[in-house]
Amino acid sequence: MNFIHNRNRIAGMAVSLLALKAKKNSACGAYPDLEELSRLAKRCGLELIQLLPLNDTGDGSSPYSALSAFALNPIYISLSDTPDTMAALGLPFEEGTAKALVRAANAIDRKYGGEARVPYESILRAKIDALRAAWGENREICAPLAEAFAAEQRWAKPYACFIALKAKFGGAPWWEWSEWRDIQSERIDELWFNTEFAEEARFRLWLQVVAREQLRAAAERVRDLGVDIMGDIPILLARDSADVWHRRDIFILDRQAGAPPDMYSPRGQNWGFPLYNWDALRAGDYDFWRQRLAYADQFYTSYRIDHVLGFFRIWAIDGQESDAYLGVFEPSARMSGGELAALGFSNERIAWLSKPHIPEWKIQAAERACSARVADRGAAFSRRLDDFRATCFERINSEPLFLFSANIRGSADIYAEAASLRAEFPEAGESIDAYARAMADWWIDRALYETAPDAYVLQWTYRDTTSWKSLSAQEQVALAAKADEMSAASVDIWESRGRELLSMLISATDMQPFAEDLGAVPACVPKVLRELEIPGLRVLRWERDWAKPGQPYISLDQYEPLSVACSSVHDSTNIRQWWEEEADRAQLWSIFLAIAERDSAMRDALGGLEEAPAVLTERAAVALVRAVALSSSVVAVYPLQDLLACDSAFREADPRAERINIPGTTLDTNWKYKMPIDIPTLARDARFCATISTATARGATI
Repeated sequence: MNFIHNRNRIAGMAVSLLALKAKKNSACGAYPDLEELSRLAKRCGLELIQLLPLNDTGDGSSPYSALSAFALNPIYISLSDTPDTMAALGLPFEEGTAKALVRAANAIDRKYGGEARVPYESILRAKIDALRAAWGENREICAPLAEAFAAEQRWAKPYACFIALKAKFGGAPWWEWSEWRDIQSERIDELWFNTEFAEEARFRLWLQVVAREQLRAAAERVRDLGVDIMGDIPILLARDSADVWHRRDIFILDRQAGAPPDMYSPRGQNWGFPLYNWDALRAGDYDFWRQRLAYADQFYTSYRIDHVLGFFRIWAIDGQESDAYLGVFEPSARMSGGELAALGFSNERIAWLSKPHIPEWKIQAAERACSARVADRGAAFSRRLDDFRATCFERINSEPLFLFSANIRGSADIYAEAASLRAEFPEAGESIDAYARAMADWWIDRALYETAPDAYVLQWTYRDTTSWKSLSAQEQVALAAKADEMSAASVDIWESRGRELLSMLISATDMQPFAEDLGAVPACVPKVLRELEIPGLRVLRWERDWAKPGQPYISLDQYEPLSVACSSVHDSTNIRQWWEEEADRAQLWSIFLAIAERDSAMRDALGGLEEAPAVLTERAAVALVRAVALSSSVVAVYPLQDLLACDSAFREADPRAERINIPGTTLDTNWKYKMPIDIPTLARDARFCATISTATARGATI
């Protein structure tokens, strides 16, 4: 599909399909609801709908932890539309089945429609049950559709068999299965025709047929209305996914992807996703990615490349690490022991720099703190502590100095050993936990990190380590110079990698790519994005001159034209919570006042108010929306919640209720946001639609 509004200055809304309410008591959104949403968008002057990923995530609600890079989530299937879907395929249901599906849809809405958040698992189970009953009554017409789909899509059989196997093993991840853990492509048909799995596998593919047809039909109607749909293509896949299970050759399973330490995450972020084996993918002409984008091209005119930095470099963490502090960018330059020797470092000095050396007094202090909690079991606990020490540490000759033993391969091993000790002596639990945290700190206390045999990098915060501080000034200068040399070499590697992979994505389809390029972005990233004409992301709160005193916001007319300006994103607070808890309101208000001198819509929104309100009122919200619309960015996108903030009748009483996700947490509320008002009511509200249309009108920049 071609991007309808190519190079035009447009505005759009970002939504979670799960959050949509096509009618007052909708339990959750469905694929056909996109047409109703696009009609609302048109009434509000919006020409783009940006969606969160729609992949099948099983029982989990996070759209970024999918069971498949291809399969669509059956929770978005409209039960009441399914008879029409089958009729459009020339295979109509009997009247009884059609009525049963409508009754099931109404029952789900009655039961869950009044919930403030979407009860994801309950709705998913109810829909699957209703669709399974329809399958059972119409297997003779549904099964051939599944067979045809399996023959058409190469990913389909492995996915269906994977889901059937997960059901057999109670939802356990594939590496815990008692059989079929390892699968070769030639054995997929053996599973496909296995009578134990055949029925479930075909049922699951029939669901994919229904989902595809409903989404494809809705996307066509949206496009006919002149609205673009931006899909979302997460770069990484869950370890427990059909693709990783079936295509282990294109993944690296003993490493994990994440993000390095920063001011928000001092230990980094360990996402737990496996890395891609890009060499294997290249050998196959990136067929996996080409297939993936070709399938998405049926539904979207554009797509968001999630974590585009990962196509240039990815923070790689050993599989035995629980956090992300020790890691390395892949790919990047390394130095060998020979290079370190040339700088004057002997093997002993290299070991000192690359292996944590723990003084005995630290271990003894931690042991005393634990022993104080179990005085009545002193002898038994003392013996167990001796075992714990022997398991975790090894003494260096006869010195009061220890190394970690070969049993400890990462911080995950430290916490596992501590958990075992804690289980035996729960009364010392707090002290044991403190001991484990101290050990984890000792574990990362190394200036050099050996990423592979005879391949070293300087650890992320190497200047703060014990071994670095023990070096002479001359040694520090030599190593720091080497670090600078490696950084420069790495940037060249990243630029080449990013250009190659993004060029491949562009060549795969006619969809317009957009890039999520947030975070610490090397200079090569915007360079390549400009070269390939891929717009990046500009989020108002983070577009600041961080090097200047007060870190002022960058003027919106200075945004990169080849970009998408956003009021907020799904991983951040919405504009109301941000304004009231985080924003530099006075500075922003001065920017708004300056804009108002040249823009009548901004003047109307400010209403003569000279000082920033502490609470984001309707008019202040409109002003913020207007400011983003007048940016230099070619596209402006607003989460639905930020548009609802412009009218007190439609916003939540508490802005925290509008949050979609809080990164780094596993809160039950994550990814389950539901809009507080239904789409038809919004579309009928002429005042709301006019307000949004005026506020988001693009035209000239400021």
